[in-house]
Amino acid sequence: MRASSPRKKLDSNAPAPLDSRIGEAIKVLTEDAKKGAFQFLRAAGKGPMVLKFCERFDEKSRIWNLREHSHPYLELIFFIEGRASVASSGNTLDVSLFDLVAYPPNVPHRETLDAASHQEIICLWLDLGGRAELPFSFKLTDNDGALGWLCQVIHANHLGKSRHYRELEDNLLKSLLLFMEQKLEAAGASGNPALDRSRTYIDEHYAEGFDVEALARVACVTPSYLSRLYRRHMGTTPMRYRNAVRIEKAKQLLLVKSASVEEIADVLGFDDTKYFSRLFKSLTALSPSDFRKKHRPA
Repeated sequence: MRASSPRKKLDSNAPAPLDSRIGEAIKVLTEDAKKGAFQFLRAAGKGPMVLKFCERFDEKSRIWNLREHSHPYLELIFFIEGRASVASSGNTLDVSLFDLVAYPPNVPHRETLDAASHQEIICLWLDLGGRAELPFSFKLTDNDGALGWLCQVIHANHLGKSRHYRELEDNLLKSLLLFMEQKLEAAGASGNPALDRSRTYIDEHYAEGFDVEALARVACVTPSYLSRLYRRHMGTTPMRYRNAVRIEKAKQLLLVKSASVEEIADVLGFDDTKYFSRLFKSLTALSPSDFRKKHRPA
């Protein structure tokens, strides 16, 4: 892949206007698809597996393959930074930082990077011995940092090759699949298509500028009806939900990156750093800087 010159290391180029994306297919896993993915992960973790590939790289790496391709392995890509669009099995997945994409064995896929974003990923290939199959790819969002931590520990263990690294590797890989199952279970659809479409859009485009009227067009409902859905099902408003998503992303960035609060606010779509800091404190009881000091390892 050949991506390029980011505005800031953490930042991404301003995406296309929301109206140009209204017609995009916004997909959440149906209950049948979710069940299939869960069974796939359960079967994958029930036997021996071999880590065939384990690399951490950025947009300058020659490892990227931009053409449509597939592997005889389960490929997992965790986005530490960056944005991409993934075409696979007739669906399109928009992915960004702290998303994990799973490509089951032999499922064709093609990645298109946001050329203005700095990309940093960890890529794993797991040989499952042919015991697990799934005809589609899927993604999981790492809301609590567990998937990202495991991917980084797997990579560090693979590089270090200490005395017990093989045994550790086997247990870490099985733990990763178990955590993926847990995330999948928690990512259920609400049963309301309009709510699911809007939540999926917010989760994928949280850093973009849009209002409740534009979000309602995505969900194919009126703004007032969408607001009622959020109050009824989630106890909040659409825009407050969007802010909550952005603050969760901010918490993770504060813990894994040394970027300034201003840079992190910019990455997450906040034009006003002071507003970002006030919002962060209102939701966490700490300022961004105090949160980093309290929770980031010395």
